[in-house]
Amino acid sequence: MKGYGISPERTGMLRWLTVEGAIRTAPRYWIATTDADGAPHVIQQWGAWVDGRLYWEGGRTTRWAKNLARDPRAAVTVERAGLAIMLEGPVTFAKPDPALARQIVAGYRAKPYLGYVPSPKNWSRSGLPALAPAKIFAWKYMDFVSSATRFTFSPSATGAAGRGTRRAAPARRRRSTGNT
Repeated sequence: MKGYGISPERTGMLRWLTVEGAIRTAPRYWIATTDADGAPHVIQQWGAWVDGRLYWEGGRTTRWAKNLARDPRAAVTVERAGLAIMLEGPVTFAKPDPALARQIVAGYRAKPYLGYVPSPKNWSRSGLPALAPAKIFAWKYMDFVSSATRFTFSPSATGAAGRGTRRAAPARRRRSTGNT
């Protein structure tokens, strides 16, 4: 890739299990949406990665939630275990069934949130934001040139929001060229 010095070789590309583990254990997620006038908006949220989706809480009257109601696309960034990770995809407001709700609560409990545990009762009326990634970019901080990797997902890989679904796996892994 011109300008970055990235080799077209697959040697050094990241494994999905490594990237997914970093997403799952990240304590914070930076979520970017777009305002009605096109201006970017970024907010930090706590969350849980379950079955190939990122879930987080928040009021439907917040700026980011209003942005998602108008345009459901979002980007999320994570820094964890020496990796830079960017997720892009649509967000739906899910009403998790009891089994999925238990998994989301367990995901929150595994984080250093000073004892905070979400209540599924809060999700029953307006739902819980759930990002299903269409693509994920990731690389090692100290080895961008050989580790830059792009994972792409088929829409069926993550199933329907709010239901217990099979674990998402990338449909394709390839060398990231920096082009979205």
